[in-house]
Amino acid sequence: MKTILLPLLLAALVLPVRAADKAKPAAKATATFYITEVKCSSCASSIDESLRKLPSVTKIEDLSENTGFAVITFDPAVVSHHQLAQAVFAAAPVHGDPYVATLKFTIADYAKGDNAAKVDAVIAKHKSNVRIELKNKAKGEFLLSFEPLRVDGAKKGPQGWTLESFRSAIQEPAPNGLGLTLAVKSEN
Repeated sequence: MKTILLPLLLAALVLPVRAADKAKPAAKATATFYITEVKCSSCASSIDESLRKLPSVTKIEDLSENTGFAVITFDPAVVSHHQLAQAVFAAAPVHGDPYVATLKFTIADYAKGDNAAKVDAVIAKHKSNVRIELKNKAKGEFLLSFEPLRVDGAKKGPQGWTLESFRSAIQEPAPNGLGLTLAVKSEN
């Protein structure tokens, strides 16, 4: 009896430890960045090379001189949208002008009631990291560009501006957010 119980007891102790040792799969996010100054395949290659230096970037699609955008898959728990935009900017410019990555988004009901003032107050809180330009008030369309990234060496994880903190300030119900719908434009 002891011979049967001992292996079962060991298995009961070891199996949960091995399961806990397995790393959780990385969370994946996909974002479409609209990129200026991509004039040839060498430009696209330079940007691709710079982005692939970031940890957790797993896929870069549709980046070419014909599209004007790149669809990037990454782990937002490791790298922020700000870091991705900074990597685009840091890519060696082939034709002299730096590449600039932007995001496009809409906020439903932006123009209704006092929503514009409330959204503008949220935007003001993010102005040290991003510039957000209203493109169409009636449709609630915006263009977001990034300020230079200031890295905090003491901070672990994503640096700079994150879409999730901005999204929660817009979408969460009051009192924590505005309860509005934010949709980031996507090309995939």
